[in-house]
Amino acid sequence: MLNFSMKCLLIGLLCASVKAEFRDSSINLLSIDPLIPEDIHINQGGDGPVQLNLTFTNSQILGLSKAVAKEFKGFGKDLATKHELIFKVPRVTLVGNYAISGKILILPVQGEGTCNLTMVDSEYHVSFKGIPEEKDGNTFMKLTNFRLHPETKLVIYKFDNLFNGDKVLGDTVNKFVNENWKEVFDELRVPFDKSFGAVIKHIMDEVFNKYPYAKYFNE
Repeated sequence: MLNFSMKCLLIGLLCASVKAEFRDSSINLLSIDPLIPEDIHINQGGDGPVQLNLTFTNSQILGLSKAVAKEFKGFGKDLATKHELIFKVPRVTLVGNYAISGKILILPVQGEGTCNLTMVDSEYHVSFKGIPEEKDGNTFMKLTNFRLHPETKLVIYKFDNLFNGDKVLGDTVNKFVNENWKEVFDELRVPFDKSFGAVIKHIMDEVFNKYPYAKYFNE
């Protein structure tokens, strides 16, 4: 069966609101609220209605401490299988600096400054395949085919200093993207899933690189 460390891992990933004394820092579980990611790049080209180069820097992701577990599958002794996590979060907010250029539906957009993006009532599906990796005579789990797929009831966008601070143009774009938040989010889903999935994968990689996979189980 799962031992205490593995249970802490899953609780930490799926239900981060548990009290700190029930966390196990020895398994490399990084702080997730705030979560400090590396630079995030979202590039959406092609002939679609949303064509953007969007970069977030010096950012923080807030709200994951309110995550609530819904279900998980896998994580048995056979690591070479599909593993799945599903969790819900009332609000996840990214704050930091941004730089943007391109087109959103019918509007051209460019600027750089501070931003606030909030996803409301979201459900996150995480899945990956485990493969064995031998190191120093022990078997570790390497994560492959990693996927993050969020569903959300609302996204609130706020970009400050669009068009070099032109208030009329900036307010117009912010109003437009919020009125059409679902269309914008759906158009950016593939690069969004990939970029933010890399953030979550890094957290899990740190955990599973710490100990051999068998260490997470009682005999």
